Formats: sequence, structure tokens, C-alpha cells
Amino acid sequence: MSSTRSADWETIVVGSGMGGLTAAAALASTGRRVLVLERHQKAGGLTQTFERDGFCFNVGMHCLGGFGPGQPNQRLVETLARGRLKMAQVDGAHDRVSFPRLSIAFDASTSRFGSALSKAFPEEKVGIGRYVDALNLGQATLDTLLMARCASPLMSSARTWLGNRSIERWVQRTTRQVVDECVSSAQARAVLCARWGDYGSPPGESSFALHAAITRRCMDGAWYPEGGPAVFARELGATIAAAGGEVRTGAEVAEFEVHKGHATGVRLLDGTTIASDCVVSDIGIRNTLRRVPSTEADYHWARDGYSLDPSVGSVVVYLGLEGDIAARGATPANEWIYDSWNVDDLWRDPELDERAPALFISFTSLRDPTHVPGPRQQHICELVAPVAWSVFAQWDRSNSERGMCAGTESAARSATYLAFKAMVERRLVAQFRGRFPELASCIRYVETSSPVSLASFTGAEHGAMYGLQTTPQRFLSQSLRPRTPIRGLYLAGQDVATPGVMGAAMGGMMAAASIEPGLLKLIRG
Repeated sequence: MSSTRSADWETIVVGSGMGGLTAAAALASTGRRVLVLERHQKAGGLTQTFERDGFCFNVGMHCLGGFGPGQPNQRLVETLARGRLKMAQVDGAHDRVSFPRLSIAFDASTSRFGSALSKAFPEEKVGIGRYVDALNLGQATLDTLLMARCASPLMSSARTWLGNRSIERWVQRTTRQVVDECVSSAQARAVLCARWGDYGSPPGESSFALHAAITRRCMDGAWYPEGGPAVFARELGATIAAAGGEVRTGAEVAEFEVHKGHATGVRLLDGTTIASDCVVSDIGIRNTLRRVPSTEADYHWARDGYSLDPSVGSVVVYLGLEGDIAARGATPANEWIYDSWNVDDLWRDPELDERAPALFISFTSLRDPTHVPGPRQQHICELVAPVAWSVFAQWDRSNSERGMCAGTESAARSATYLAFKAMVERRLVAQFRGRFPELASCIRYVETSSPVSLASFTGAEHGAMYGLQTTPQRFLSQSLRPRTPIRGLYLAGQDVATPGVMGAAMGGMMAAASIEPGLLKLIRG
């Protein structure tokens, strides 16, 4: 066992997902020396990539909103990456929603968004206008609510910042409730709710304010990082290193050390202890609390956050394609495909149901202007099917069995698991072939990830890509804020902000600004 007991690291950040890297880079921009600890062998969380047979696949990023000139995400990344990270706007439609006998493409700009919906549902024109107005109000309410979480405990109550009316109308109601109030057609309602996969909870469960924030930002267009999503870890890591910091991989934290209610550092799984009186956790509130010694504090403050379940998981099939895929039907748009008008349905029994009720298809290589297909014209595609955790729960090990890890692929590699995953893969590839028959002959490589796989590599409970379920209760929770009652321990990432890559980045900025208040200007713009 070794020990590091010095003031070398002014801050330790646990987890190198987008939240952890953003927090570390922001703190590094103020001159702090920050150590980032990552359990996996590669930094980046769901922005990392992996290579197989000459194909470079994304783990979990397809496109991002809010990167237009002067927009918040653009300003944040420009500042933290010091201009080294470039974003390319997706040309034409960035999303296409398809149902039986109906397909609608969504382009950049609010006017075209409303126009596409009104053209498909002319009888709902007034209601669609109400819906667009609700998006604006819902987004503004959530933005203000998140800013309240950065305030001191005495000032952090949302009711200090907002009137009860705004919270009740937009945060406390579900997406389904608000959409049903705006439009009367069951088909129009389904179309408006169809892209709930962007935030991990079906419309009957998710807070409308979150739906509004995610939908509204995408209405201004979608962007993709030039060079692929791995550039986030590379460039934010460079900012951290320039200030004397380090991103250390293969370093799993077993415990947050706490003495008399104050964070004093961390202990790694190999027994190494590293001291710091400022620790930021980017591994989610539930994983954080499991690593805090219960003998040191009363954790009733976290009860409401800990009681929330993880959001929905997914099966992801990675396809390596060769040929002119654009000439055969592939486009840069995200494809949201439903077999029926029931958008809340999850794939609950793949053995019985041959087709996933909802399928997301993304040809991400068509979005990157720096992508060079090469002589083999190589491209990548991801198929994503939302799936109930119960489908894979039998292959997960309990926390007591697996120690501090939130999942392990090696432990789950039983013959029955591999056979089941192979069956799921065949069915999703067959579904893809049916949707894009001309691309069937282009498939050269196939690999599949289950929620158990994601839990293994990221530590996400139940393999939930978006952290906690995005219910109204999540956004009203008093424990999901960057400051904790343990002095010197801060929470970052999706749990304290919103789901997704830039939601996690916002959670990282909220933690960093709680430590260095001068950073608030990067959040407020």
C-alpha cells in the first residue's frame, strides 16, 4: 500500500466523463492543479471511441445542440478547449421521425420546426404554436432552476428564484401531460414525444421542462465535433495538463476519505491514498454515496436523490459499413423509427418480440467533415434500441458481490449471456436490413453492447446512459446539487444538471463554479 500525503493536488476529480473533464478543465483555467482519476483504461466516458477492423466507433455521442455562434455550449467549449476543438453543423435535416405511413424531417430553425409539424398536422396548427411556446417557457424555467443549484444553501431553493406557478406548470408535470394539453391528435402527440431517447425516460415519466430544454436547443441546429467525440477528452485533457494537472486512467476509487465531515482525499482500489481537501465526484450520486464511509456523517440529505432509479438502458449495435452509403439511402440525420404509435413502449422480451418497438439509427461518419472513408469507403453506423433493464438483470452482479464496481462484463460472459446477446444482435441487424435494404450488402463488421457492457466500462448503474431517471422528482431533488454537506466534496455530471454530453458538461461547470465562483460567468454567458 502506498500513500500520497501532500498538497500537490489542489483538487481531485473522480471520473473522466464529460462532467469530470469539464470540471477539471474549468478549475485548471483558474490555475488549479487537478488530478482526474478514471477507472477505465481510456478517458472520456461516453465521448470515447474504440477501433475494430479499421472502423472507429463512437460509444454514445451522435450530435449536439447549442453550438451556433455565440450560443452557450459554443462559448463554453471555445473557452475551455482554448479554440482547439471545432464543431461542424449537420447539413439539412438532423432528425427524422418515422411512424407507419408518416415520416417527418426536422431541420435547423424554429420556423421550419413548426412548419414541418403544421404541414403534417394542419388541424393542429394552433396547438403546435402552443407547444412551441411551452418549449420556450419550459427551457427558461429549467435553466433558472439549475442556476439555483449553484447558489449557497440558504439561497438555493427554487422558490427563491421562481414563482410556484412556473415550477408546477413546467417542471412538476410530465412531457405527456403538457403535450396532451397542447394537441389532441394521438399521432401528433406521438411525433412530439418521439425523441425521448435523447434524455432517457419515456414521455409518461419525464419532466416536461427537460423535454423542452433538449428539444429547444436542437431546434437551432445540430453539431458534431470535427475528428469525432474523442477530441473532447484530448483537448480538455490538454487544458488540464497545461496547468500542471493529470488525467490518470486505470485508477479506480474505492473510497472517498472523510474526516469529521470534511473530505480529505480518496483511496484507490489498490490501496493507494491520495490527499486533497477538495474532491469532485463525476460518478453519480448513488455510486458516490456507496464510496463514502457511513461512520463519518449522516446522509439523510441525500435520501431523495438516492431513491431515484436509473434511467432506461439500451442495446447498441455497431456496424462497420463499406461503400457509397449516401447513394444507398444513408443520411446525416438521426433516424427515429417506430413500429407503432406507442412511443412509450420498451423492448421487454426480445425472445418473444422479434422487432424492437423503437429503433434509433445514426450514420455518424457522415457528420464529420474530417472523416476520410479511404479506398474501402469505410463508414460507421449505430443502432440503438431502448430496452428494459429486466431483460439483462440476471447477468448483473449485486454491489456486494462486485465490490466497488458498478458492473463487470467479464463476470457476465456466460454462455447463456453471449447467446442471448447474439440473438438480440441478429434481430436488430435484420430490422436495419429491412429499413435500409440497399445497405445490407455494405455491412462488414458487427459488434453489440448491452446495458451490462455499459455498466462494465463506465460504472453506470443498470447501464443507464443518462444516469438517474429524468422524472419531475429528479429536478426537484434537494440533494442533486453540486455542494454536499460534506465540506470539500462536490457532485458533478448529469445527476446535478441534465442528461447527455453537454448536460454532463453543465454539471461539471456547476461543480467548478461552486469551488471557484468566478467561473459562474461561463455558465451564465
